[in-house]
Amino acid sequence: MEARLLLWVHDHTHPILDAVFVASHYAGTGWFAVVLVLSMAAWHGTRGERRRALTWLGVGAGVYLLQLALKVAIGRPRPGLWLDHAWAVAPGSCAFPSGHALMAAALYPLLALSLSALRPRARTWYWLGAVAAALWVGAGRVYLGVHWPSDVLAGWGLGAALVWLAVRGGRPDALRQPQSGA
Repeated sequence: MEARLLLWVHDHTHPILDAVFVASHYAGTGWFAVVLVLSMAAWHGTRGERRRALTWLGVGAGVYLLQLALKVAIGRPRPGLWLDHAWAVAPGSCAFPSGHALMAAALYPLLALSLSALRPRARTWYWLGAVAAALWVGAGRVYLGVHWPSDVLAGWGLGAALVWLAVRGGRPDALRQPQSGA
């Protein structure tokens, strides 16, 4: 079933979509994540928001370690139905879960939360942008043929769970209350 979906997507490619989803590849890479995490942690640190800075560092490390551990433990091969976009993956890397989808589902909502502290009235727009970015990155992995759809779904679920646990920290009001530097 997943192979048929990937082949259907491949039959409906277009140069404009190619460009859109190649860009999504870069918006979900490890290097992009490292720059985003370190930049946001530094930004919160300079504002005296130690807890938020540590949350960024913890979620960033969690994203990396979780996807790495699961890829090694499960060892699911990538689709390999076509080689047009083999450049979008590390040679010999495993598919499950999608690290790009996991990163996007964890870090883009965390970015929305950080930006919402600056402009609370724009909170809805930040969250919509975060969801759209996560969907874009994950869909790109299927479009490029480097992940099975279930890899992406797992990445989205794991990323959302990771950021939810990190931000909520067992406190039901954590998303509503500004975090102080303590």
